[in-house]
Amino acid sequence: MKKRDYPQPVFRKKMIKGLFWTGFVMMLFLSVVAIVRVGNAGAGTGVQETTSKSTETNQNLAISVGAQTFAENFATDYFMWENTDEAKKKRAERLSPYLARGLPEQAGLAFEGMEWNSVLASSQVWKVEETGGDTANITLHVQHELNKTVQPDQKAIDQAKKEKKSPPEPKEENNGPFEKYFVVPVKTDGLSYVVYQTPYYAAAPKKPDIAIATQSKKEEEVRDSVLQEKIHSFLNTFFKVYTTGNQDELSYYIEGEDVQSMSGVLTFQEVKDVLITKGDSQDQYSVYVTVIYVEDQSKAQIVSPYEMNMVKVEDRWLVKSIKNR
Repeated sequence: MKKRDYPQPVFRKKMIKGLFWTGFVMMLFLSVVAIVRVGNAGAGTGVQETTSKSTETNQNLAISVGAQTFAENFATDYFMWENTDEAKKKRAERLSPYLARGLPEQAGLAFEGMEWNSVLASSQVWKVEETGGDTANITLHVQHELNKTVQPDQKAIDQAKKEKKSPPEPKEENNGPFEKYFVVPVKTDGLSYVVYQTPYYAAAPKKPDIAIATQSKKEEEVRDSVLQEKIHSFLNTFFKVYTTGNQDELSYYIEGEDVQSMSGVLTFQEVKDVLITKGDSQDQYSVYVTVIYVEDQSKAQIVSPYEMNMVKVEDRWLVKSIKNR
């Protein structure tokens, strides 16, 4: 079939019309894509903001670092007291910003029979226990020092007057520091904190019954005297190079982790208390050892226990890892 030929003006009009509709369709398509992308981004932001707000809502600020700092600041003012009317008034004023409405102005401290003044020497957060959605008990390990002014004995004053001498001066006495565990009950409104219950003392925690690693490893000790002698000899060589050799010399005895030379810091003295147990594979051993050094500047003796992972490669011993214990 013979292809139809259009006159020049008609052909031009058809070209313009085709280009217009092609451009229109493309713009419509791009507009739809842009709208969808914006919608998705908005939805994602909404989910993210909701999750963030939910997280903030669920977080108990009474266990936060801010609450712990608040408790330590409170302890500083709590443990500062003197048994005078003026000092009592100032203490109540210092404690007022910390205390919830209704708590005693001295936060449980009574002055009847008090003989000593107090000042806080140090405090450290020991334990943080969440007690509700907006409350916590923050236990502090505190040390406070006591002091008082002791007036001279009246007889000594009278005697000085008779002898026409200067009367004896009052003496300052100090005692402590005394160690205590002090619990501060904290409540938050999401912005700040208050002590919402009377703070109190807690018993000192018992020392945990935990033995060092070598105590539990003694039953696994390798009692081969030849092996023990070889490892002991290697340890003497290794720790001497560890404290006198450069990094290249030390690397000759290392396989695996990077161990830095202590040259110029410590001087090796002797190896003590070597305990050897089997490692995870053939010719691999765990070695528990105590090393005696001298600190180069002060000449003080330093006792350092180590746990070492060692392996024998052909006729050489190598240190795979070493850590203080």
